[in-house]
Amino acid sequence: MKETQTEKVTYYLYINGKSDNKTIANDLGIISHNVRRITGQETLKGNYERVSRSVYVLSESKLKEYQELYKKVG
Repeated sequence: MKETQTEKVTYYLYINGKSDNKTIANDLGIISHNVRRITGQETLKGNYERVSRSVYVLSESKLKEYQELYKKVG
C-alpha cells in the first residue's frame, strides 16, 4: 500500500520534531502548497500543533500514538 503525503509529513514530524513547511516540502519532495494544506487540516483535526508561523510539531496525543506503535514494532 502506498504511503499518503499526509502520512509522510506526519512521520517526518515524528522523526525530526518541529519543522517549517518549506523544509518539509524540500526534504520530502512534496509541493509546498500541499504541505501547507496538510499541516493546516491536520492542525484543525488536532494532530499537529502550530508553534509559530508555518512551523508545526506533532500534538502530544499523536506523538504518544507513534511512540506506542514503534514500541510494538521495534
